[in-house]
Amino acid sequence: MFSNQQAKALLEKIEWEEGKIISSVEGPYRYRVVVHCSVLGRQKTMFANGEHSYFCYVELLDSKGQWIERGANIVAVLPDGRFIMLVEQRPPHSRYPNRPTIAKIGGQNIDLAQFGLHGSLEFAGGAVKPGEGLKAGFLRELQEETNVENQVAIYYSRCHPINYFGSDIAVQGSLGVVFLSGLSYDKYVPNDGGLVVFALTKDEVEWNIYHGVISSGQAALLEWAFYLEVERARKDPQFDLMLKKAGYLKMEEIQITK
Repeated sequence: MFSNQQAKALLEKIEWEEGKIISSVEGPYRYRVVVHCSVLGRQKTMFANGEHSYFCYVELLDSKGQWIERGANIVAVLPDGRFIMLVEQRPPHSRYPNRPTIAKIGGQNIDLAQFGLHGSLEFAGGAVKPGEGLKAGFLRELQEETNVENQVAIYYSRCHPINYFGSDIAVQGSLGVVFLSGLSYDKYVPNDGGLVVFALTKDEVEWNIYHGVISSGQAALLEWAFYLEVERARKDPQFDLMLKKAGYLKMEEIQITK
């Protein structure tokens, strides 16, 4: 445990400089707390050159300890109109034991807790690797988490990234929707500790949102909102043209290969 007092003692040995970013605490996996020197900061503490203001937030790290700057989340739509979703384990969710966990999937009531105490129903997504193109990151995550077959697909992307967590975590997220031509996917994928994969109808996705079962903001709710924009654009040529002229929406045909 690295206490608040220890963190401040570390800063007392470092010169404050406007815009300087200082790594103060690194966790055993995935996270690093950074101090961002700024006259606009909401906190103040003693540095080696006096008392100054600063911000404090978190960076996500990959397995090599590098900052994950971008993440990608993608709604995968099967040819029959169902949506591929998976059960991720999100430990912070289990801190709220009264959260709804009974999902409507395939016309049945399924308790997500049977797949792990921290189950969260989400769309595919994850980190974009350093040096990896955004589209490549989208497709890699989709394949790693669902093992969809090789196929031609129609891919829509939101051209502007979203800052998922505002002032708390330094990561930008990108949203995409892919309309698949093949129906094949794996119902269980051993990656990330094991992922159970389902296909849900639109009514089931919305039932689970409205009843609080789907609650992950960046991995599901923002993605669903973007899908609804794409759905409207596919039906309304004027809306589609407006989004594309604004530089907001891009559509292309892609080849998914393993």
